Amino acid sequence: MNLNTSLVQRLRVALVDSGRLAPDTATSAGQPAGPDVHAAALERIYPFAETLYLVMMIDGEADAAEVDAIHGAIRILSNGLLADSALEAILERCRERAALRGAGACLQEIGARLSSDRLDRETAFTLAAAVAMADDELRSAESALIDDICEWFGISGKRARVLLQDA
Repeated sequence: MNLNTSLVQRLRVALVDSGRLAPDTATSAGQPAGPDVHAAALERIYPFAETLYLVMMIDGEADAAEVDAIHGAIRILSNGLLADSALEAILERCRERAALRGAGACLQEIGARLSSDRLDRETAFTLAAAVAMADDELRSAESALIDDICEWFGISGKRARVLLQDA
């Protein structure tokens, strides 16, 4: 599957740039996010973050551009409600689960969790493609994991190609 499309490249740049921004711990209204909002944001974006973490770590390295892309994706998905410390806590939780369960089991659980929402599954897949390309190189382990994501998330090869096509 070709992940090196202009759509994925534009998404990659947007995520990496967003991930490099200074953290914003306030909501768009300028008020600090309360604990309920913070907890809800964490719960909502965790399956996405875990998917992206697995893509980043499948080759055994956490490239700086991949980390920035994940931070950017989490910031965008949470509408900037989570500070960098929360992002790092999420990634640590992902690391622990991946070490304990393995990538395949984690993807199966994430796929089951996202199974009722096609848009969530497709968003997670598209973001995963952007993270895989964050360092401008698609390694074979990343490509294989992207194929696994399609399988566990119920995305056909044809649909995956449509999602990644240039607009």
